[in-house]
Amino acid sequence: MKINNYKFILLSLCCVFGFKAYSQQIDTAKENGVIKQLIKNYEDAWNRHDPKGLADNYTVDATWVNWFGAYYKGKDDIQFHYRQVHTSYFKNTHYYTRAVEDISYPYPNLAISHVRTGLDGDERYPGETFEFRRMIVLAKRDGVWKILAGQNAKLEKGVK
Repeated sequence: MKINNYKFILLSLCCVFGFKAYSQQIDTAKENGVIKQLIKNYEDAWNRHDPKGLADNYTVDATWVNWFGAYYKGKDDIQFHYRQVHTSYFKNTHYYTRAVEDISYPYPNLAISHVRTGLDGDERYPGETFEFRRMIVLAKRDGVWKILAGQNAKLEKGVK
């Protein structure tokens, strides 16, 4: 009888943990669509040269590393940076998303994505177009996806 009680307890635990794992499954098609829209919103804000619109895509405690290695911490710092560059050398830039290469979900409220982008019109480099690969970590807080951290890497010619 004692063995049967242990089997029952073990089976019950398996059911409870199995249900918990099942309940944490996410609808990746739906979430991918929401994250791709956030990426599109970022692109649109860039092309409007809207520092607040750009910063609105980040969490309050976000971090960002640009293609030169500069580090920005917090949404306010990120917005301040965008205000500086979009009133100077980025004021005539055009930014585009070439592809969302992947989105993975280590946890239901955490996503990692790699995004191919391009930029032209940087006044520091007249006539040049740059290609980038952005790695972004996104957090879903209060039902809304935002960028928690990211880094932008300039691609050298020939890098796919």
